[in-house]
Amino acid sequence: MDLGRYFQLEFIAAGGFANVYKAFDAWTSRTVAIKQFRDCTPDSLGRSERERDLLTIHLGNPHVVDILDSCLSCPQPYLVLEYSSLGSLQPYVTKRRDWRRIAGWLRDISYGLTMVHERGDLVRDVKPSNLLRFQRADRSELIKIADFGLGQRPDDPRRQMTTSVFGTKGYIDPAAKASRTFSAASDIYSLGVTMRELLTGVRGTWRPVPGTPKFRSLIVSMTDPNMGSRPTARQIFERVDNILATASLPVVHKSPDNPLGAVIAGAVVVGGLLMLARAK
Repeated sequence: MDLGRYFQLEFIAAGGFANVYKAFDAWTSRTVAIKQFRDCTPDSLGRSERERDLLTIHLGNPHVVDILDSCLSCPQPYLVLEYSSLGSLQPYVTKRRDWRRIAGWLRDISYGLTMVHERGDLVRDVKPSNLLRFQRADRSELIKIADFGLGQRPDDPRRQMTTSVFGTKGYIDPAAKASRTFSAASDIYSLGVTMRELLTGVRGTWRPVPGTPKFRSLIVSMTDPNMGSRPTARQIFERVDNILATASLPVVHKSPDNPLGAVIAGAVVVGGLLMLARAK
């Protein structure tokens, strides 16, 4: 692969329409990801143009991978994207799962989807392998949506080419498949399947979801057969943010038969106030 300033280092993965490589940018001395499209058919080029445009539109979205460069008129069309040394969430389908950590991933993804959906755009291929891990300045995890190859935007004059229900088998919304109409709720369904898979190791509903009752209820609601009953991306973000904020708080059970509970509760509050006072 000869792309001028970009020197291929290694092959990363093959998608449905493109190969992804780790590369070195000689101009910026930066490691990047090159998404090189295999076909130059009108349909493939249209898809690559839509992805380029959507990534450019959402360049300010902290939970969408950054596009750095592109060339779609050359013999080997490609996009240059920021490189994730931590990889995707796909390996975590089989690794040990902590629901709080995965809830943090969900918070990032739903925040990113909120910005996408509220502009009227769709991803249409949410799955673990299309969600990349990065690291914030404080070394905490940052999750970004990485693939808009099947994306759709309402102001695209070529959108008639994207009205069919696309996606990856196992993650596609059955309601969208039946109606042939894809919507933001269909992205939510795919995200719900993704979360179930990361939390339980399987995409099905037969394994119980770990976490608090509110968290389990949220995950279940995302794959509700009725599209209208699914929460929006903003509602998911707000709920999971609240769940994470309260999940680590101590739970004190108080009853008439256990007056000590009230004493313990008071001690926790007083102790916390004393610690705050000393901190000041």
